[in-house]
Amino acid sequence: MRRSLTAAGALIVLAALAFVPAAAASPPSPGAATAYRIGILEDFDGINPFSAWSGPSWECFRLCYNFLTWYDREYRPVPELARSWETSADGRTWTFHIIDGMKWQDGVPLTAADIAFTYNLILETQDAAYAQYLSGVTSVTAPDHKTLVIQTRKPSAGMLALYIPVLPQHIWKEADPENLGGFKNWPMVGSGPFKVAELEKGKWIRLAASQTYPQELGGPPTIDDVYFVINQNADAMIQDYKAGSLDAIVDWPAPYYKVLKSLPGTTVVAAPGIGFHELGFNCGADLRSKGNPLLRDVAVRQAISWALDKDKINATAMAGLAVPGTSLISPVQGLWHWTVPSGQEVTFDPEKARQILEDAGYTDRDGDGVRENAAGKKLDFRFVTLTEYPEDQAAGKMIVSWCADIGVKLRLDQKDEGAFGDEVYDNADYDVFIWSWRGDIDPGFMLSTFTTTQILSWGDSQYSNPEYDRLYRDQAQALDPAAPDDPTARKAVTDKMQAILYRDTPYVILWYNVNLQAFRTDKWTGYEAVPPKDGAPFFNLTRATYLDLKPRAVGAAAASSGGSPWTYFLAAAAVIAAVIAALLVRRRARAVEDV
Repeated sequence: MRRSLTAAGALIVLAALAFVPAAAASPPSPGAATAYRIGILEDFDGINPFSAWSGPSWECFRLCYNFLTWYDREYRPVPELARSWETSADGRTWTFHIIDGMKWQDGVPLTAADIAFTYNLILETQDAAYAQYLSGVTSVTAPDHKTLVIQTRKPSAGMLALYIPVLPQHIWKEADPENLGGFKNWPMVGSGPFKVAELEKGKWIRLAASQTYPQELGGPPTIDDVYFVINQNADAMIQDYKAGSLDAIVDWPAPYYKVLKSLPGTTVVAAPGIGFHELGFNCGADLRSKGNPLLRDVAVRQAISWALDKDKINATAMAGLAVPGTSLISPVQGLWHWTVPSGQEVTFDPEKARQILEDAGYTDRDGDGVRENAAGKKLDFRFVTLTEYPEDQAAGKMIVSWCADIGVKLRLDQKDEGAFGDEVYDNADYDVFIWSWRGDIDPGFMLSTFTTTQILSWGDSQYSNPEYDRLYRDQAQALDPAAPDDPTARKAVTDKMQAILYRDTPYVILWYNVNLQAFRTDKWTGYEAVPPKDGAPFFNLTRATYLDLKPRAVGAAAASSGGSPWTYFLAAAAVIAAVIAALLVRRRARAVEDV
């Protein structure tokens, strides 16, 4: 569930860190015997978990902090700091048994008190970054150094999915509760298998392995350093990879897929990812919203949805590598994805789109090609795509044309993501946009963004529906995930919620995210696909690959990658590719619906 900072948040972080931007990435020549270098196109936006939301920053948090529970390679909750737990008969008291003898990276003991401090800091400040995870929690206590007790008002379905990095109390007690996002957090003291050792804005992040990471949690990593090498454009990054100065590259534009797949000694994956790219509408009736009120009419939003050829968008913007989207929760999230019943799918049908508008009273009365309502208000909307995402810009140009064909005018405006984020969250001054989400495995957070409490907050559609709000509260208290034929089971409730959103169309899900990654299998072994069947080794919510990477023995065949399930392709040709800049992750924060 990560988007990037708004411009204001970014300024706070950059001022606190005082990093100087560089013109271009220059892959370092590390002195460590085993250093793995990953090329990325997105810069980090800080190392404060309350204000940084970029992909690289959060990959650092996942590697350098621990969490109460974690995920295995099948995305199932497993023990982390909590080695075991139990719940009371009424489901309102959770008792977690915390690992003993663990220390922070500065040598101070890590205990249940640190976890209680972290959660209570969020509860007391209602900090928007994490408050949604603790919705309904009434108290968090640490009766002793190995025990954590969480009390809730009602049973909570998400207690094993608290995506909150645990922070050291002895460091963060100095933070200003009124400005947690402004805390410098340097040096960054974590407890995970890696430590942030070096940061160069616009150049790289260096993570050093913790040689004292407990065996109970997997032990120290098998490599010394991991570098995230920040590149200014895709072509330069790929040239560095081909030259051997990078060991992996991630999140590159889809048109590079065939080029990279042809490189000798390289494995390339286009793995299904959590989250999606959406066409969003400002459809809220809140008087504070500055959006065009015609978008409050569901008929307009539905007509636009029928006018879109998602297959063509995928073929053009994503080189055919993505899956066109339907419901809100992506298929990667397994059980929680709702499959649209046969015969109810919204497909590409411009004639149906025109008929929906005709039936709703929108006609082109003056012959200029743009429909009006009975009062003469035109279906003429501002349409924002973000300069950071070339795939979204490509999709946007096609969408403008298709909407024109049904009598809807979209005035395309390309904007910087930070500036647009301010327009969305400060005053809802926008109409239509393309943006993207990454999410958690658990569906609770993503579903929460459409509750009424998220208006002028996390919910960029400004959507409100009392029935949906009630169902959100119901799913949060449904402990049984998927009891057969039980309408109160959580799966049944979240399916209803996704069906409502599909009908009301605050979003049109254009395609589901794809993890595009290339990595050297002739020089390295230990890659772990997550999920195992069709996943990717990096940026996948787990640490598996980072912990197990090893240099391949000199002269060893490159036919095995120590756990990678993919087939490799060896070829002699290299192809010159076009330059396409790409960034993938964004996010912001507010509070959510309580339960």
